[in-house]
Amino acid sequence: MGLECGKEETVTRINRWAAGLTCWVGLALVVAGCGGKAPTEKQPPAPGKETISIMVPCGQVGPFNEVVKAWEKQNPGVELNWVPENMVTIVKKILDGKETPDVVLTMGDLEMDKLEQAGALLEGTRAKIAENALAITTPGPNPAKVKGIADLAKPAVKMISIPNPEYNSVGKHAIEALKAAGIWAQVEKKAAFPEYAADGKEIAAAGQVEAAIGYYPCVTEVHVPGQSPAKPKNLNLVGMIPQNLYTPFSCEAAVLKKAKNPEGGKKLLALLQSPEAHEFYVEWSFVNQAPAEPVAGE
Repeated sequence: MGLECGKEETVTRINRWAAGLTCWVGLALVVAGCGGKAPTEKQPPAPGKETISIMVPCGQVGPFNEVVKAWEKQNPGVELNWVPENMVTIVKKILDGKETPDVVLTMGDLEMDKLEQAGALLEGTRAKIAENALAITTPGPNPAKVKGIADLAKPAVKMISIPNPEYNSVGKHAIEALKAAGIWAQVEKKAAFPEYAADGKEIAAAGQVEAAIGYYPCVTEVHVPGQSPAKPKNLNLVGMIPQNLYTPFSCEAAVLKKAKNPEGGKKLLALLQSPEAHEFYVEWSFVNQAPAEPVAGE
C-alpha cells in the first residue's frame, strides 16, 4: 500500500519531521531495538536439546513471556529461544534473509501480508492469536484538548504522528479510520509518518506532537520480560478509536517455510491460539472494545 498523499510532499514532510527529531537522544535506541532497550541476544541452544526460535514484536513481550512460562510447564524438554525486536525490523530481517526463525509473530495483518506475499510462510500456518486496536495518545497536559478522533482535525493539533502505512498495520488502519471519520483531508497535511510505531508514543510523551495514533496495547507495553504493564510518564491516553471506522485486525503468528523445527513451531502456534494464551493477551490490553461512531457519508 502506498502513502495516501503525493510522494514528494510526503517525503519532505517526513524528512522535516525526522530532522527535528534527531535532537532527541532516545531515538537511536528506539530504532535499534525495543523502545530504548536493545533486543536480547539469542542464546545458543543446549547441546542435544530441542529448540524453537521465535521473533517477537516488542509490543508483545508482556503476554508472550507468560506464554513461555506456560510452554515450559507443558514442554520441559523443549526450549523456546526468543528475541524481542521492533516489528518493522523483524519483517526486514526475514525478507533480507538475515534471520530465519521457526516462528514469527506480528502486530497486525500488513506485516504478515508482506511475509506471505514474499513466500516466506509455511503454507497453512498463518493464524490470528489476539485482537489489536488503535488508540490516540497525547502529551500528558493534552495541550490541544483532544477528546476523540474528530478533534484531530482541529487547528490546535498542528502535528500528528501516524506510523508509516507502508510498514505498519497501525498506520494502514489509522488512515482507514481517518477517512471513515471524514477528516483525512484535514489531517493528512499535518501528519508525520515515522517508520517505527514505537516512535509515535515516545515523541507524544516528549511533547513533540499534539497527538499520535498507535496500537492500544502498546500504551502500557514493557520491554523487559516479567515487568507489569506500565504507561510511560507524560503520556495521556485519549482512548480507543471507534472499532467501526476501520477493518478489524489481529496480532498473527506463522511458521516460516525455512524453519528448522516446523513441527515444534506448529505446536507453539497451537498454544498461542489456546484460551490460556488468549487470557494472557487480554491481560495486556489486546482487546478491541471501543464503541462505534457514525461513519462519514452514512
